[in-house]
Amino acid sequence: MRDDEETGPLRTCIVTRDAKPKEELIRFVVGPQGQLVADLSGKLPGRGLYVTCSKLLLAEAIAKRLFSKAAKEPVAIPETLVTTLEQQLLRRAADALSLARKAGQAVTGYEKVLEAVKTGEAAALVHAADASPDQVRKLRDDALPTFRELPRDVLCQVLGRENAVHVAVTQGPAAAFFIESARRFALFLA
Repeated sequence: MRDDEETGPLRTCIVTRDAKPKEELIRFVVGPQGQLVADLSGKLPGRGLYVTCSKLLLAEAIAKRLFSKAAKEPVAIPETLVTTLEQQLLRRAADALSLARKAGQAVTGYEKVLEAVKTGEAAALVHAADASPDQVRKLRDDALPTFRELPRDVLCQVLGRENAVHVAVTQGPAAAFFIESARRFALFLA
C-alpha cells in the first residue's frame, strides 16, 4: 500500500484485492469480543479491514469468511450486517443533507433548484428516488454530482417539507461532506 498525492491514502479491499482510496471503501474493525463492527467514521481503534463500498462485495466477504481470514482470527458477523450498514449509510447521507440545510446550503423546489443550476451556485443535485424522469432530465447538469438514491420520505423529513423532490446543495463547507456521504451510499447500492 502506498499513499498517492492525488488520491490520498490507498487501502486494499479484502475481496477484490484492489488498492483504492479510503473514500471508496468501508472500514471494519474487530471488536473486543471478536465481533465485526463497521467503522464509517474511520476512527475506531484496531486494524482496519476494508471492503469496496458495495452491498454485493460485502455479502461475498461474509459468505467466503474473508473477515476471519484477513483478521487471522475468528470473527463473529451479525446476521443483519448488510441491512444495518445500508441504513447507517442512508442515515449518514440524510444527516449530511440536514447539515447543509441548517447551513443554508440546501435549496428545494423545482424552480429554485433550476435557478441554482443556471447560476452555478449548485454543488450537487439530489432527486427523490421516485422523481419524474422528465424533471430530472430538465435539471440535469453533467458537471454536478447527482444523487437519486434517497427516498422521498427521507428528503421530506430532513428538509422539513411535505413534498421534497428536488434539492440543490449549494457551494460551501457542508457540500463536500454531503457529496462524500451521498456518494458512498450510492456506491453501496450499485
